[in-house]
Amino acid sequence: SNLSGTKYALIIGINYYELEYSQTSNINGAHAFKSLLMRKYGYAERNIVLLSDDQENVRNHPTHHNIASHVRRMMREVQPNDAVFFYYCGFGRLPSQLREKRSEVLSGIRRLRSDYILPSDFEQAGAIDTEYLHRHLVRQLPPSARLTALFNCIVHETGLGVPYKYAHSNGVPVLTNAIAGSNLFEANMKLQAPNASYNDMSQRLESSLIQQQQQQAAGALARIQKSSGDIIVFGWARDYANPEYKKSLSQTPSNQLGNYWAAAMENAMRTHGASSFGDVLAYLHAHTRDLTMLPFIACGRKVSMDEKFII
Repeated sequence: SNLSGTKYALIIGINYYELEYSQTSNINGAHAFKSLLMRKYGYAERNIVLLSDDQENVRNHPTHHNIASHVRRMMREVQPNDAVFFYYCGFGRLPSQLREKRSEVLSGIRRLRSDYILPSDFEQAGAIDTEYLHRHLVRQLPPSARLTALFNCIVHETGLGVPYKYAHSNGVPVLTNAIAGSNLFEANMKLQAPNASYNDMSQRLESSLIQQQQQQAAGALARIQKSSGDIIVFGWARDYANPEYKKSLSQTPSNQLGNYWAAAMENAMRTHGASSFGDVLAYLHAHTRDLTMLPFIACGRKVSMDEKFII
């Protein structure tokens, strides 16, 4: 795609004001990315929707209803060769302050087995999960259009249910298993043999994991083939295998990690706008690796890391 058409953006920043788990800077990144899209990438302000809970007009608050309705409304407008930008900064998991709280809505969120985002009113309205975003963002993308999504929250899979995922390993970007990742491996380790060594468990689980990964990746491929557009996702996960992970929890809580990732991503977009996907991923890795973070790029197709980064 030459992305010669209209450019649309939906930007979401949630501080969860006046709640026990309120944040301080999630909306800052949202405003920064809006400004960057307009200044550097040619997005017109009339085609950018910013939802944040610091605005007076409640119609611009990032509630479940407003997020869902703006996603559907934006995708109805998108035509071939258009560009779509989706940014979310908020919780990607229930905040720890709600660990002991019980409600029907929270129980429903806890039962989700996919990635999800939490609107400002999630305690009443619930989460928006990968299946919804895949159905209304990915599958509604027309031919030759591109969707670039940025998830500034903990993402265990890919956020949009796409089948290919790239991350840095030993200094180079590599293709990893997109749908069934390290979180599945670790869950099986803890469930089946919590005291077993990593090598013992890796041998026992290798065949079953490969089978699960192949099945889930095949399902993702089948779904993604229903979208003829191009999907690129940027996000991050925690590096649970890093020996410094537990130590980092006390030094840098997860809700602060998003600030570092947002700053790195914003700088990468500002300084590497004419560079490749591999350059952007390397930049993110270099600026977050000491924080036990794993930046990634996920796609609806296999991509060359030498491909030019455009949105």
